[in-house]
Amino acid sequence: MPSAARDNFAFILAAPKFSGNVGAAARALKNMGFADLRLVAPRGYDPAVAARRAVHAADVVRQIRIFDDLTSALADRTLTIGTTARAGAYRSEARILREAAPDIIAAARDNRIGVVFGPEDYGLSNREVALCHRLVTIPAAPAYPSLNLAQAVAVVAYELGVTLPPPADTATTDRELAAAVEVEAMHRRLQRALIAIGFLSEDNPGHIMHTIRAIHGRGGLRPREVDILNGVARQIEWLASGGAATLAEKRRAGRKLR
Repeated sequence: MPSAARDNFAFILAAPKFSGNVGAAARALKNMGFADLRLVAPRGYDPAVAARRAVHAADVVRQIRIFDDLTSALADRTLTIGTTARAGAYRSEARILREAAPDIIAAARDNRIGVVFGPEDYGLSNREVALCHRLVTIPAAPAYPSLNLAQAVAVVAYELGVTLPPPADTATTDRELAAAVEVEAMHRRLQRALIAIGFLSEDNPGHIMHTIRAIHGRGGLRPREVDILNGVARQIEWLASGGAATLAEKRRAGRKLR
């Protein structure tokens, strides 16, 4: 992979428990030519321990950025990839890493990619999965599919690092997608709008919203497309709050609707 494409990747560890795993992950990233490692609310993080485990990748440890929450860590990313070893309704869209790697590499030519790993004990929560546009999984033995955190980082970095960019005429995408934080804000606005018209249950909107997020994540959203969806959500909210009467009056009077 060209170095410019490698620079478009950030690897994010959500709530890691052990500083040694952070250091080992840093070493794995440097082995594969990556350098951007981020931590979200690490538990008892000791940079000195991480640096010792990183060996010759102590420079990667020194450049680690720490964030309070996953949304902040992904704020400058335009495509977010979650990793999971678990099954479940919210993880049914997960693709095998090797199969997904060419599409991710193609997107990296024009986008800033965030690859997210959950904590050692239970992986990414459903709420964190919801912030990921796509999911990947590493096919391991069914009897024990859970990898050590640093091992998972190494496998993902290896698969991405050795995947050659596809020719320009077969590339999946050659466009920059909207920033992850803007897509997430749009999804929250859309959820409020769909609750307002009764399409989503106020008690459990997450199930259908998960499917909507997955649809958008598969294709990716450009900034203009996010703007349009924001406009749709605002219009729905306006209609639900009494705008329908105003709209009907305009139609009766033959006035422009907008």
